[in-house]
Amino acid sequence: MAALKDGKPQDTTMGFSALGGLMMGTRCGDLDPGILLYLMNEKGYDTSKLENLLNRRSGLIGVSGIAPT
Repeated sequence: MAALKDGKPQDTTMGFSALGGLMMGTRCGDLDPGILLYLMNEKGYDTSKLENLLNRRSGLIGVSGIAPT
């Protein structure tokens, strides 16, 4: 989401990266950092797998149940 002034973006809901802020089509949005530790320690995720999950398989596509495997 963006705040516009005269049709030009002034601010967005994103933080440091596009992962922060509101949930998007394929991005998770804000989440509890503990989930990253859980996925790494309990499910064996590495940084590459986490990046793919958070940027491409989360968000609305993830909660819809139709995210690609």
